[in-house]
Amino acid sequence: MKNSKFLEEKYGLKETVKGAFSDKIAREKQLEWWVDREEELEKWKYIIEHSLSTNKNYIVFIIGSYGRGKTLSLLKVKKEAMKYKAILPIYLNFKGEEKSKPGLDFILRIFKNIDFDKIREDKTDKEVKSAIENIPVTFEEPKKILNIIYFGKTGKLRYKPLFENESVQKREGKSEDSKLALFFLRGEIKPTTPQLKELEIIRKMENIDITKEYLAAVLYFIKNLRYKTLLLSVDEFEYLFSLVSKPQQSIYLAVLRSLYDFPSGVNVKPEDIVNMVFFIAISEDGWDRLKVMEKREMHQGGPIRPLIRRIDGETVLGRFDKEQSRKLIIVRLRYNRKKGKFEDNPLIPFTEDFVDYIHGVTEGEPSKIVVRCGHVLDKGLAERVPLLTREFAERVLEERTF
Repeated sequence: MKNSKFLEEKYGLKETVKGAFSDKIAREKQLEWWVDREEELEKWKYIIEHSLSTNKNYIVFIIGSYGRGKTLSLLKVKKEAMKYKAILPIYLNFKGEEKSKPGLDFILRIFKNIDFDKIREDKTDKEVKSAIENIPVTFEEPKKILNIIYFGKTGKLRYKPLFENESVQKREGKSEDSKLALFFLRGEIKPTTPQLKELEIIRKMENIDITKEYLAAVLYFIKNLRYKTLLLSVDEFEYLFSLVSKPQQSIYLAVLRSLYDFPSGVNVKPEDIVNMVFFIAISEDGWDRLKVMEKREMHQGGPIRPLIRRIDGETVLGRFDKEQSRKLIIVRLRYNRKKGKFEDNPLIPFTEDFVDYIHGVTEGEPSKIVVRCGHVLDKGLAERVPLLTREFAERVLEERTF
């Protein structure tokens, strides 16, 4: 409550921004459900690995209907990227966001999902200072913001993250000016004139060109911290269509195209900043809408056709075949919800006709397999059945109106 009141009164924020310096990776526990998309994974790993030896950016689309595992695939990509010390992976989601200035908030979401504490964990104070100082002088204002985030206006590094519950580190807390600078960078406040004066900057991030300057500075900074690649797992991309009106939808796509071409248009050499790798999850319906928009542009021009031409890969997640379904069934039956963990073996053994039945009624849709197996398993445990069979599964699902 104290933090909430402080944020509302001091910065005009309506609620406490949880995890302001954290990476929000709790969803990665879902990776326990990963099953047999190895062919697709090899293609994604190829892009990840090759991003380290080039200065180009990449765009990869992961396409699939609801329940096919798009989010899980993005989390798997992120986990693979974490194997490389030179890659900084982040996850961002378009779903549930408030309507905002089209295009501009795409970059602000990147800033929101960078863990500014984590990326300096193994760096000395001197290295952090040097990483900021070595950003070109043409990016004076972004340099000031980064310096205040890390050192405050006193110049003394604060180790403790923004809020009490975010870390076991219990040293001196972030100063108010550090908080203000972070909120400004993430677009979570509209700074007043006194706040701009406190930050010693003149311009607000109210247009895409200024925001790209901040992006360039952040990419410089990350490179100076010895990273090579910023990997972005972008989920629920089609929700951009609900964030803005139809005439404005192409603005997001134009921004994505410009990010692929980055740093074109900014006075920066590609080798001086980290490159960006976008893995973007989109529904089949959202992908179809992009293709329709592309056709519409054939004679009138626009950003979508150039964007589609820049795609480095597209993967369509299909239904599971019977063997993939079997593997997912085994994983689901190993999950002990009471203990919140996966056991070594299925909680109840099952017959071959059970696999045939579940695969058939779900048509190999992964999410449906998980849900239906969950219901059958719960009922089986309640009735203490020794074996899951087709007959038992049929009865349970009929009772539960599937």
